[in-house]
Amino acid sequence: MSKQVEQEFKTLLPATTAEQLLTQITFQPPFTQTNRYFDTVNHQLKVHHFGLRTREFADHAEQTLKVPAGPNRKLIEYTDAIKGADLVAGGAVEAQLSQAGIALADLQLIGQATTTRYLAPQPAGLLTLDHTTYANGHDDWELEMEYTDIAVAQAFWQQLATDFAINLLPPENKIQRAIDNVNKSQG
Repeated sequence: MSKQVEQEFKTLLPATTAEQLLTQITFQPPFTQTNRYFDTVNHQLKVHHFGLRTREFADHAEQTLKVPAGPNRKLIEYTDAIKGADLVAGGAVEAQLSQAGIALADLQLIGQATTTRYLAPQPAGLLTLDHTTYANGHDDWELEMEYTDIAVAQAFWQQLATDFAINLLPPENKIQRAIDNVNKSQG
């Protein structure tokens, strides 16, 4: 079990801008993850502004609950190691859901996506470029900057936007994008 504070900037990018970033910034070798997103029938996680997902990597899996903790997309993430893609009882995620009056048994799959992730540590924070493909075949590119010092990160983020002509608009979160791109046979 882990608990961490996450602060980040995010924006969606056209594929051409993502390709420029990949050629002009040194990213670590990419890896792929499959995300599955959950909520209750009556959308209790959305009501609480929570996000719940499982992630499957090549060699491990985890479940993460994101809980709002302040302005500027500040979140607390509760993460438990799991085996496979199904939610697991008994960890920090279930404890936090229980405090909010949400039972693990009431959760259902609402969307999924596969992401190829590129990471580039920077002095200002961790720069992440995600290429995500959704259940219906739609895909998008998202640029993210996780940081601890907002002033340093904001200066870097703004310079990056200027250098690559990026229109910085906060995107819908990946959970909502996955829901919006559910394959008709899943819905």
